[in-house]
Amino acid sequence: MAEKRSDIRLIGDTESLGGQFGRVRITGDAILAGDVACEGFYLTGTSHIKGGLDSGYLKFTGEVAVDGPMSCGSLRGKGELRLGRNFRGNQVRMSGHLSSQGAIEAEKLELRGALSGGSVNAGQALIKLYGPSAASEVVGGLVTVRRSKGVLLKELFQQDSAAELRASLIEGDRLDLEHTVADVVRGNSVRIGQGCVIGRVEYRDSYEKSGNAKAEAEYRV
Repeated sequence: MAEKRSDIRLIGDTESLGGQFGRVRITGDAILAGDVACEGFYLTGTSHIKGGLDSGYLKFTGEVAVDGPMSCGSLRGKGELRLGRNFRGNQVRMSGHLSSQGAIEAEKLELRGALSGGSVNAGQALIKLYGPSAASEVVGGLVTVRRSKGVLLKELFQQDSAAELRASLIEGDRLDLEHTVADVVRGNSVRIGQGCVIGRVEYRDSYEKSGNAKAEAEYRV
């Protein structure tokens, strides 16, 4: 039988070593000075992990910073997640700002907010934009990019912060894009809509352009 891991609870302004745990519960501001492996990680506040994080489940409201690589079975978050290395997850659902210095991989990614960092690879990716976002590339089976409701009202006060996604490459089986600026868009079924500015579109089965979408070149391959 596997050895049962002990739980840890941190309250207030605290600092602890990393380690292997059952459930990690944090209420307040915490620093974990090393790698953390746990069954569940629950945060209300801020947490800085000065190492990697391997968690079966992560739920947070606030800010999480992970210096090392991160893997997670299921993630539910509201706030900001900052990743210093690669991230791999299964079911990821987040509202806020997701930033990574490495690659982001997930079976299903649902983000309402803003994205910044390297590459994104997901079986299904739904990105609803609240603010300016960027990735080197976005690759997936189904990729959908939209603006979230309320963005136009926000932009009345933030004229220099257009809610759009910028990427060098967006590729997938089915692409449904709005408010996207990309060098290359490539897929089996492609739709570009309102706010899209694309350098080159490559499609195999179907292609639709609507609204004020622009594409410099369009090819069936």
